Amino acid sequence: MRKHLSSLLFLIAAMLWGFAFSAQKAAEALSPFVIGTVRNFIGALFLLLVIPALDKFTKNGRRLLRENRRPDFTASELIGGAVCGVILAIASVFQQLGISEGTDAGKAAFITALYVVMVPIISLLLKKTAPINVYISVAFAVVGFYFLCIKDDLTLELSDTLVLICALIFALHIIVIDIFSPRCDGVRMSCVQFAVAFVLNGVLMLVFDMPLDLRAIGSALPALLYLGICSSGIAYTLQIVGQRDANPAVASIILSLESVFGVIGGAIVFGEVLSLREYVGCAIVFLAVILSQLDLKVGKKPKKDAKD
Repeated sequence: MRKHLSSLLFLIAAMLWGFAFSAQKAAEALSPFVIGTVRNFIGALFLLLVIPALDKFTKNGRRLLRENRRPDFTASELIGGAVCGVILAIASVFQQLGISEGTDAGKAAFITALYVVMVPIISLLLKKTAPINVYISVAFAVVGFYFLCIKDDLTLELSDTLVLICALIFALHIIVIDIFSPRCDGVRMSCVQFAVAFVLNGVLMLVFDMPLDLRAIGSALPALLYLGICSSGIAYTLQIVGQRDANPAVASIILSLESVFGVIGGAIVFGEVLSLREYVGCAIVFLAVILSQLDLKVGKKPKKDAKD
């Protein structure tokens, strides 16, 4: 039951992230540091409002502030959230630098989605294995992303290397969550993550983007609200909560559906038309996700009782 609930949480997160590509396109007049600062601030503020309601609903005995007025966050939530926040901020910078230097959106989506390969490899290095069907699913997913995202020949330029570094960092993000999430309140850890990412992006914004264009920020406010509340506040929190009971390799496969939902969102919001090649890519990725969810232990014969 927990496995299927985790998969559902990942699916919702992937959908919210996928539609966020359309929101990012709507806010493209702003610099990546301004977008990062605003969306992470909104994400942290949103979760600060959610935490007291969840504490009351779940009756976990916790409060946002203790009786001594100190924040009710454990060491694991603070450390895990801080590490995730640093990783999230750095990954976003490398991705935006790669796109700014010339990598087109489709190619960037494909290269970023390669974290679906990196997560199982890193997990193996950490001696954490997954069922064989998960590794087969990874191969299917890569093929699907190629059909979905790559329109021309796949060559690797300097800008592409920056996006590839971003994919590696996102893979580390999934691994770090796998380490900390089992012993954390996922919402609190996520709130710390956004607070740290907000500070880091804010510093970069003050260095590179002053003075701010408040009119441009106001025009992009609907998109920024979606990015802050849905893509950051809700989706990343669902990822942390879901990974409490899921193998990181399986999580990476389902979460990588964001590229598929990104294409779907572009078709809905901007009227972009999908080609036959893109439909094939979507179908292969969905097949990979379904394959990753199969329980291959079903066909095994139960062991005989020693008394028989």
